[in-house]
Amino acid sequence: MGGVNKTYLLKNLFLIALLLIVNWASAQQVEPVRYEVNRWNKEQNFHFQSFDEKGGLVVYETEKTDKDKRRLWNFACVDSSLYETRSDLIPLPDKLRFVDSGSDEQFAAFLFTNEGNKKAADSLDFLVVSFNREEKTYQTFWNKWPEKSVPLSVEVAGGTMMMALNNKSGNGALHFYDLSNNQCRVVTPSSGSFVLFQTEAFQKEHCFVVAAKEYVDKHFVSTSFNVYSPMGNLQGSFRYENIPNAALGRMVFRFDESRNLVVIGTLERETGRKVNLEGVTENFDKESLGVVWMRFVNGTPDSKVYLFKDMPEIEHALTASDRVKLREEKLKLSKNQKATKGEIAFQFLTPRLTDFGDLTVFAVEAFMPYYHTETRMSYGYYGYYGGYPYTYTIFDGYDFFSEILLAFDQEGNLKWQQSVKFDNELTYDLFPHASEGVCFDELVVASPYHNNLRYTAFDKDAQVLMNQQTEKLAPSHGGDYVDDEYFAEMMKWYGNRFLIYGSQIIQNSSQPQAKRSVFYLQKVQYD
Repeated sequence: MGGVNKTYLLKNLFLIALLLIVNWASAQQVEPVRYEVNRWNKEQNFHFQSFDEKGGLVVYETEKTDKDKRRLWNFACVDSSLYETRSDLIPLPDKLRFVDSGSDEQFAAFLFTNEGNKKAADSLDFLVVSFNREEKTYQTFWNKWPEKSVPLSVEVAGGTMMMALNNKSGNGALHFYDLSNNQCRVVTPSSGSFVLFQTEAFQKEHCFVVAAKEYVDKHFVSTSFNVYSPMGNLQGSFRYENIPNAALGRMVFRFDESRNLVVIGTLERETGRKVNLEGVTENFDKESLGVVWMRFVNGTPDSKVYLFKDMPEIEHALTASDRVKLREEKLKLSKNQKATKGEIAFQFLTPRLTDFGDLTVFAVEAFMPYYHTETRMSYGYYGYYGGYPYTYTIFDGYDFFSEILLAFDQEGNLKWQQSVKFDNELTYDLFPHASEGVCFDELVVASPYHNNLRYTAFDKDAQVLMNQQTEKLAPSHGGDYVDDEYFAEMMKWYGNRFLIYGSQIIQNSSQPQAKRSVFYLQKVQYD
């Protein structure tokens, strides 16, 4: 009798556990909310500017023009369910290229450039469309910037749009535009050896943070962090000296509760070669050896350096080939043999920060360029001479093979390190493949791929709460089949909502248009 009761009890416990697992596994769901725009040209521009829980603004180039042959751009406001609340067609000069955008509680600003349009010497170099979110009105203004200037980014805070530029000589400039009256103030760093590197706006602090690299004799020696008010007034300036043979790479900024500036950035390997300042801003070729956490208190940097080779779990983030090489080197060291490479390094895309309880999670995607070589024979002009072989290299694309997560406490101590692999195919362009967000008490890391969403979750101690899950995204029409997909990206939108966007070619024989090419926005909600 006791054996029967024990068996019955075990069966009940098993059923209860199974029900809990099923309920927990279905806690993550995809909400079928989707917005599509017809894609009529491969060079067509499409962009979404988030207003958080208030929705956002979809901006895209239409195939229509007005009577003056100006291109019509659609600026469509959408709510948090991706329903259009209004749509405005704005005529802009033809062949504009979208650069960047930003927004605060009152304004959104969109920067365009016509650097590819060489029709007239006196043509505009940049154009800005600003949207007053309260009055639902638009304004445009344009101007020329100094020759050989490179636009870096746009940030909006306190009713001001800040535009950051580098020029050919390496000197940077900041343009502060009051979006209420379009008046501009230009600010340049005090030293001519600065290159503007990264910028960020802080709505709560009502300020902009600008990182600038300092060069001496074309060698990178330090990074300065300048804090500006919306009026363009310098509120603080901080300096970080490079450590030997390494320098700050990609960075993210924040302010702590005492309004001290906190910077977390990658630590890049430095070479002895002199730097060509032109194009230095978007140099993704350098390898990062670790991460630096720093906080400026009374102007003094309190910094901590963490090298990847000292992180016990970092091996899981490596490619299979690099993992084999690392183990071979460890074996050499155990036998007192000289190792060929005593470090672990990654090429990184731009990092992101996520607040996770009392921790700050630094997330950055690692990628690797792949090449192959081919050999052919050359036989001279008429083929009369003896053939000789020649070899050339072909670029196959970038493989985004891992995302690395580092969690810091308020004092900059590294509490844990994790990594996520999504096994993406090779791409010819660099763009974010993943996103992170806190949903209730879980850190969710997700990545879209071929109309599927892959995701995993961690608790505050870095324990994996679920292995990688895959869920198909809901289509606009029954019978839709995604034939191909380009530039699928994902962003944390608001609360427990994410937004996926990109371009797809869709087949559906039951629709009037059996094949359609679209830009899309897809809302994803975790419950």
